[in-house]
This record gives sequence, structure tokens and C-alpha cells, in this order.
Amino acid sequence: MDAELLEPGQRIATLTGMTPAGDIGDALAFSDGFIAEGPTPHAAGETIDATGWIALPPLADLHAHLDKGYTWTSFGQPEGSLDDAISCWMDHGHNHGYAEIKAGARRHLIAALHSGVTAVRSHTNYHLGEDPLRGVRALVELRTQFAGIVDLQIVASPGPSDGPDDLGRAAVALGIDLVGGFPHLAEDPTADLERAASFAEEFKIGIDLHTDETLDPSSCGLAELAARTRHWPAGVIRSAGHCVSLSTQDAETRARTLAAVAEARVSIITNPLTNLYLQGWEHPIATPRGIPPLREVIAAGATLAAGGDNVQDPFNPLGNADMVDVAAELVTAGHLTPAEAWHVSSSGGRAAFGLPPARGRSGDVADIVLVRAAHTAEALAERAPDRIVIRDGQVIAVRRRVVSSVFDLQALPTSPSAPTSEGALL
Repeated sequence: MDAELLEPGQRIATLTGMTPAGDIGDALAFSDGFIAEGPTPHAAGETIDATGWIALPPLADLHAHLDKGYTWTSFGQPEGSLDDAISCWMDHGHNHGYAEIKAGARRHLIAALHSGVTAVRSHTNYHLGEDPLRGVRALVELRTQFAGIVDLQIVASPGPSDGPDDLGRAAVALGIDLVGGFPHLAEDPTADLERAASFAEEFKIGIDLHTDETLDPSSCGLAELAARTRHWPAGVIRSAGHCVSLSTQDAETRARTLAAVAEARVSIITNPLTNLYLQGWEHPIATPRGIPPLREVIAAGATLAAGGDNVQDPFNPLGNADMVDVAAELVTAGHLTPAEAWHVSSSGGRAAFGLPPARGRSGDVADIVLVRAAHTAEALAERAPDRIVIRDGQVIAVRRRVVSSVFDLQALPTSPSAPTSEGALL
């Protein structure tokens, strides 16, 4: 069967004819939800001819805000910096009800699934107005609905004035996965970090904080987070999102901080799309990039993941839940290679999430994304319009580009150019 004919729900035993890319060669065999060394007799599923396709690890969005998605229009189409976006949210957030939150979050998760994302970590605020935990409840319900399709981790993120005690305990009871927060926005960042870490320890869950989302080089929350959590057991998640101030600090400070981060097993999550949009409005000339020094993070041995962050809300009117766009920006603005960018957006994210490897190697889980492309760079350059998402050896989503033009109605003309003796075209 040709890969072009695959539809959601079909089970695959073997993929053949692929163009090798990264660690994955021209064939893959699936058996009982794992990658097998070769075709397994009586394995469930069909043999698929994937000529013209490459197989890549599935994508993971490690920093989303499902509770805010698709609000840019209803919140007045704001434009501006992080401070402007926060002000807009404060002005309108109390009107953002449970039904709107759940509908927007579901739309976001469906879009992510179609793009090849099989794991999402989402922050949710304690919302303004009545029922401050409406975002938590909506995401907990969606986590159940998407189970086995898109893994969802929920981070409850109190603001500096919320306090984690009463609302936090209720959020834990509802089933959140991680404790969040915004220490760099607090009047006393160190105290805010301490309350979040202590709360996570009390309930024996991990932590994922918005960290140093500022171009101020004196913001050193990442180093404090590493010092505070370095003694935690290896399996307990501790993540830092954004870490923008790293890009403005001197080399010695960066090196010292990243060494501590690697030792403490803190994962760093970069969010290039939103931070390129939000950061630097006050610097119209030589605008600094809102991206941490990615290659230094990798060289230090720290786990680096990526997030799409915001989808068409006051913090980014252009987000679209497609991690391929994020990976492409890691190349353009972050100066990673295409292979490195896909790794950060896939395997790096899975590691930070706590999921098993899905690299296409024998023994890995049978989760991949088929992309119609010749290599990873082409997949990113053309934004991988044709994708087939496979989880546990089963197709769970198909995305195809359909294009046409008036030229499709005409026979292709003979080229007026002719080869010269040197093989060039005139």
C-alpha cells in the first residue's frame, strides 16, 4: 500500500522505501507498539511503501498556553510588548469563561495533532473573576479526552499576588501535573521561587517556571532555580521556560549558570516565536533577540526543549500550534542546524516531558511523523505540508496539501533554453 493512501486509524507493520534521515534509515518495522529490528511475522498492520517520504521523531510542545488561545480578536487585537500583553490579559481575562477556554484549548490540541505534535505541556493561570480554576478544570477534562493521542501535562501558574496555598491545593486536588509561576515578575523573585519550590515538594510533583523572561541581564532566576532544585531526585521534573536574560549576560555568567543547570538537571525551554515578538520593543535599533544562547545550552549538557507558547492571543497574534514553525525559527534566529532544531523540538521535548525515546531506533516506542521531503532541511524550509502522524504503530492524523492553478489546465511548454557545451542553460 502506498503511504499516500493512509488514513487515520490504519495500523502499520512495516514502512519501506523511505529516504534515510537522521537516525532513521529506509525502513521501519513496528511490533506491539515498539520499533522492531526487522519485520515481525504476524505483526498487526500493513506494509507501506513510503517512497518519497522521510520519518522523523514526533514533535513535542513543551510550553503552551491552552487557556489563552484564539483570544487576540475578542481581546481587542492588541499589539505590543510583554507588559502590554499582560495588561491586556488583566483587562479582559475575567470575561474569558470556561466554555471559551475549553473550545480554544481543544482547537489548539487538534491543530497540534495535525502538525505531528504528540505531547503538549500547557500552563494555565488562576483566572480572574469567578471560578479561578476554570482553566485547570477545562484542561484536566481535555487531558482525559486526548489520552493515548496527545499526552498533556498541566502546569498551574499562580501570579505573584495569587499565592499558591488555597487555589494551589484545590488545583492539585483537580489533578495538575506541575507547579508553575512567574518569579521574575514578583516583587521578591527569590521568595516567589521558594514558595513555588516548597509547594511542589509538599505535594511531590515537579515544577515548570516562567524564568527570566526579560532582557535585563541582572535577572538570574535560572541560576536560583538550579541551586534550589539540585538536590531533587532525578525523576522529578524541573524546567525553566524562556530564560531570555541569558542572551544579555556576559560569557562568564552564562557559563557558570549553564553548568549549574546541567548539574541540577533543569531543562530549558525556548519559545522563539513569542519571545521574538514580545521582546525588544524598547530597542528599535539593533533590537536584541529574545532567544537564549541555544548552542551554549546544548554544549553545557543541559536538556533543551522548545515551545510554541501562544496561539493567536495578546502575547502573539501569529501562533498556530505547529512546532515545525518553531523548529524553523530555531534555525533562522537560533542558529541551530535543521537536524539540531528538529531534535530540540522533538526528542529534547520528550526528554523534558519524561516520555520514552521515539527516535526510530530498535526498542523505541513506535511513534514517528512521516514527512514528504528529501531531508530535514527541506521539511523545515517548506513547512512540511504533507505529514502522516503515527503513534503506537497506528495512523492518528493525516495532513495533506492540496494546491492547483490555471497552469494545471495547460500542457507544459517546451523550455526555450538549450544546454550549452558546458552543460549550463542560457
